[in-house]
Amino acid sequence: MFNIHTTRLVKVKPIRLLQFNRSVKTLTMDWKPMKAVPGNLRTLEHQSKMPTIRRVLLGLMYAMPIISFALGCWQVHRLQWKTDLIAKCENNLAAPVIPELPPNLDPSVIADFEYRRFKCRGRFDYDQEMFLGPRLKDGELGYLVVTPFIRKNGGDPILIERGWILKDKVVPSSRSSGYLSHLARPQGEIEIEALFRVMPKKSFLQLEHEQGSRLFHVPDVPAMAKQSGSLPIYCQMIYDLHDHIDWRKDENGQQQKPSVINSLLFSKKKDSDAAFIATNANKDETLQFQEFEFVNEGVPIAAKPFIKFSNNHLQYLITWFGLSIGSTVLLLFSIYKSKQFATAEQLLAAKRKDMQKKA
Repeated sequence: MFNIHTTRLVKVKPIRLLQFNRSVKTLTMDWKPMKAVPGNLRTLEHQSKMPTIRRVLLGLMYAMPIISFALGCWQVHRLQWKTDLIAKCENNLAAPVIPELPPNLDPSVIADFEYRRFKCRGRFDYDQEMFLGPRLKDGELGYLVVTPFIRKNGGDPILIERGWILKDKVVPSSRSSGYLSHLARPQGEIEIEALFRVMPKKSFLQLEHEQGSRLFHVPDVPAMAKQSGSLPIYCQMIYDLHDHIDWRKDENGQQQKPSVINSLLFSKKKDSDAAFIATNANKDETLQFQEFEFVNEGVPIAAKPFIKFSNNHLQYLITWFGLSIGSTVLLLFSIYKSKQFATAEQLLAAKRKDMQKKA
């Protein structure tokens, strides 16, 4: 009749949560952040094996600003020297012509008279004629003719660069005939106008002159003077396309005399025409000869009188000082970087030392 309910008590075990125990104990000090070293370990190991090369490169980085600055200062001096030299030569070129050279000339003072024009009377010594070259002119191959000039007032001969001739006209016989033979190889006593030049000294890299040869590859003035028995004074004749009727002389230095027929029919007219052309050639350039006539007849074409010095020292100056500034900036940046990023071993050693102090 009666329903009896019984209640059974069950003991529930508590669930045990997972626990993790710390196995590593760390210091309670504050760690300073360690900066990464640029480059990988392989690069650092490779650099550590080559300390000599690194020292050499570092030495060059320190030396480059000093060397480039010194070269820049030297170019400042060179610029001043070249400017003064060009100014002196321009003044000499514009100065009045020296009417006659003294019998005694000192080669050591010619540098002060470079590009100074002068006139001199005498005759060319064709037995000691020399050729400098080869030289190109308007695409044609030729040589510069250098001939000793025996002065009328005495003294040793001087070297005169008469000008450029075609290579086919090197043989004297090819210049001894023709209507311009008196300009190609003037005979007897004549008056010339030239200017002094100081030629650069021969370098040890240039070819040596063959003793006794009339061909020179470079203007070796001492060798030319020794071979021809002249003073070591080098002069250049001035560019001139005029006719010189007073140079019309025979091999004996006497004024050329026309034949009887030419004297009766043409001589007076030719002489009057030549005198008229020589007198008025300065006023009318059409009365002058043309360069192709000089080339065909073997007449030396002299150099035009203008200053040939180049002055690039300002560019060199800017280059060296710019290199000095750039290398200085690069060196300072490298020093700053080397202090900011030390090697890995130095950083670790500093950390260990710091930890030992705080332990």
